[in-house]
Amino acid sequence: MKRIEPSPDSAPQTHASGVLVFPDLYIAGQVGMNTVTGDFENGMLAQTKLAIRNLVSVVEAAEGRAQDITKLTIYVVDIDAFRRNGSQITRMFRETFGSYQPAMTLVGVTDLLYPELLIEVEGHARVGASHD
Repeated sequence: MKRIEPSPDSAPQTHASGVLVFPDLYIAGQVGMNTVTGDFENGMLAQTKLAIRNLVSVVEAAEGRAQDITKLTIYVVDIDAFRRNGSQITRMFRETFGSYQPAMTLVGVTDLLYPELLIEVEGHARVGASHD
């Protein structure tokens, strides 16, 4: 097992951002917060974009790419806000993953770690595998 961090400056002290058990990469929940400054993005769409960007950065730190992501679990505190931004979120996912679509689960929750957080995304990837 190998701890994966996109940047030493943003490494959480309580857990790994990812754990690589080659070729499987287990990605901890990523949120709409700048991992270096600690600043939160405003709004569901902005937080979703940053959470996905943070998640992909963990995959890239393991020498993978967005298309290596096999499964996402998305936790949101406001499913209606996620729905209202659905077309823009879908477009952002297409820009990130191209025609490939990972398996996804959307879960409504009452709270996340910080009250400012609206979304958290965790995932699984298979890095180093052949790409068809």
